[in-house]
Amino acid sequence: MKEEIFGPLLPVITVSGVDEAIQFINEREKPLVVYVFSSDKKMIKRVIAETSSGALLANDCLIHYTISSLPFGGVGECMAVSPSSGCGIYSPFHLQHKG
Repeated sequence: MKEEIFGPLLPVITVSGVDEAIQFINEREKPLVVYVFSSDKKMIKRVIAETSSGALLANDCLIHYTISSLPFGGVGECMAVSPSSGCGIYSPFHLQHKG
């Protein structure tokens, strides 16, 4: 994968384990979202600690659609924007939802 995909495609990238997955994420531009699906809470916490993205969802993929006040955007060269603000002004904030 060389650039973001905005369309009805789901790329599947096979890795040998969490080490390779973290390395894959960290060798590229920071993603808008990292999705982690696991019952291993230590592994999820490790992915959170060792990667950086606009959002990280653990065992969930729809929270941004159900809670409109959560910001959605990138980190690094990108900035987050709150979709509920209605004004489209970009601001450098990063909130975490723990629910």
